[in-house]
Amino acid sequence: MAVATPMDANSTTDLIQAVAALTAVSRLICLNLSKRFPSLLAYLVFLAAINFGFGLLSVTSAAYFWSYIVVEPLKCTFSILAVRELFALTFHDYPGIRSLSRWVMYAGVALALGISLFLTSFFWSGAASGRAHSHIFYLDATQRSIISTLAVVIVANLVFLSRYPLHLSRSTLVSSTFFSVVFLSEALRILVDSLAPHLFNLYADWAESVFVSVSLLGWAALLKREPERAALQARYSRSQEDHLLLQLNSLNQLMTRAARR
Repeated sequence: MAVATPMDANSTTDLIQAVAALTAVSRLICLNLSKRFPSLLAYLVFLAAINFGFGLLSVTSAAYFWSYIVVEPLKCTFSILAVRELFALTFHDYPGIRSLSRWVMYAGVALALGISLFLTSFFWSGAASGRAHSHIFYLDATQRSIISTLAVVIVANLVFLSRYPLHLSRSTLVSSTFFSVVFLSEALRILVDSLAPHLFNLYADWAESVFVSVSLLGWAALLKREPERAALQARYSRSQEDHLLLQLNSLNQLMTRAARR
């Protein structure tokens, strides 16, 4: 009887993650949320495609190696666009704060990327450590910086939302929570891979893939069809909420004026 190897398990989990991503895509479409989350939909479609491709390739093959080199920067780009979309939905009625949140995200990504590449080049040398493919190490450092920063800004956004009563839709809140958890798990996986002798750890990849698959399915199950904005029920304000919303409006006006200068 043939015994399954860790590489076989890794390919299997990649295929499972592809199915989970397609399930989430189907859920978005069935609930008529694809127009509301176009970047998120594109990210999930891309995630399904790359995991399906990786699931059919051997981890040790040249095709897998070059596919990883090409795909990972694209994945980071899709991730940034998806987070940008979440901020746009969160601050739909506050254009000044929306612009500020985007620039904070861009600045955070650029700063984290610069620091990571500087420290990587300063403390690590592929020739000195005897590791091949030093460009993979730099690629992982870049990806870890971007993904970690995106997770941090989403968590900061959730903390902000817990303070101000914006009454966002369930889908936006669930999606923000989902992305922060997924990005944090991916950043942790990349960190573990970077510490491995050959810059990848099959068991870490397997565990992260299973976790993301479960998260995708759980996120898809929590999504609900959203009513039209005009059909939303009126909410009765309270003095505390009015005070917080007044602060938010003042901040929005300040950011709007600053952006026009």
